[in-house]
Amino acid sequence: MRPAKLLKLSMTLLFVLMTCAACQNNKEEGPGEYISLNELKSLSEKGVSLGWNDFSKYSFEDTGSGLYIRNYPVEGGHTLVITGKSLESPPENMYMFTRNGKELDFTQDNVSELFRFK
Repeated sequence: MRPAKLLKLSMTLLFVLMTCAACQNNKEEGPGEYISLNELKSLSEKGVSLGWNDFSKYSFEDTGSGLYIRNYPVEGGHTLVITGKSLESPPENMYMFTRNGKELDFTQDNVSELFRFK
């Protein structure tokens, strides 16, 4: 093969590999497709003692880059978002988005409010 054709083939292959790497799915599948409202209520009762491991059995989408930002689907079309700098330390922030886009802190009272949207 001539060097020019070899260079073109190498560049094309490199481009395809880069495109495939960029399109990787960042979803982590757990046993459940979403967190039920009852499970969410139980989790909220743990308060500040909640850690990353409490959510290990749930599916999430990782949208962070340099920061852990995990989006957990919740029953009824809601989303729980958990953020932090490290999985070895407790999450720094936890909040929810209702299916209508309203942002709520992840507290027992606010989780109870999600039952109104059921």
